[in-house]
Amino acid sequence: MKRPSLPQFPSLLSAALMSCLALVACKNDAGPGSASIEFILGNDKACTDMGVDVEMMRVVFTRGDSGEELYEEYASCADGVVVIEDVEPNNYDLLVEGLDAAGVVTFDNLGTPASERKLEIFADSQAETTVELTARPADLQVRWELGFGNCMGYGIDRFNIRAFETGGGTLLLEYEIDCETIGEGAEGYRKVLDPDRVLNGTRLGEVGVEPLDASGNLVGTQATFVFDPVGSGYPAQLTLECTDTGCTGTGMLD
Repeated sequence: MKRPSLPQFPSLLSAALMSCLALVACKNDAGPGSASIEFILGNDKACTDMGVDVEMMRVVFTRGDSGEELYEEYASCADGVVVIEDVEPNNYDLLVEGLDAAGVVTFDNLGTPASERKLEIFADSQAETTVELTARPADLQVRWELGFGNCMGYGIDRFNIRAFETGGGTLLLEYEIDCETIGEGAEGYRKVLDPDRVLNGTRLGEVGVEPLDASGNLVGTQATFVFDPVGSGYPAQLTLECTDTGCTGTGMLD
């Protein structure tokens, strides 16, 4: 007599796999995340407070030493928050900038420690953070015209640059640039580095530039520039005309 066949039941593993395929939530790839970035300007100032003047906010996500901008988003400062959607889950470096009506970055979060400028994005969730922004320093730039000569021929080894508050009594920053330093772009300015962000754009009002030889002796006389403060984040650009007797300038910003 033929024994009746028994029904075939799937194994527990097979059953689990079948259930997983039947549910949308059991998909292999987790979805992207998002970020909501609130911001505080200075001492909790409003976007339109006198001396602040921030119209737009810009948020940029980068990762690693390359500085490549992976995600970017803009929002009105009046919104109070910037939201970035569809972000691949990962750890990011966070740059937040406040721009005025002319598109100049007047506030940013670069005054905070690098460890506080990090943000982790998780799959299928929204990261929320609050970022403190402070006024961006002025961007001091100097260039020199050597005519038909050169640094060695004029005996100039480097330039000592001293930046002062308006009135010339308080030194903000002292910095040296090698005469052979190549200028940036078509205009050829060399940037005065300001890692401590001391070149307050509402206070910077005088600059002295000394051409020095290899022994540190002054070549000619100091070129002095006196000007009205340019404001937070704005460039203060100066030009020297150099010969074998030293360097001179207009005494004003370019």
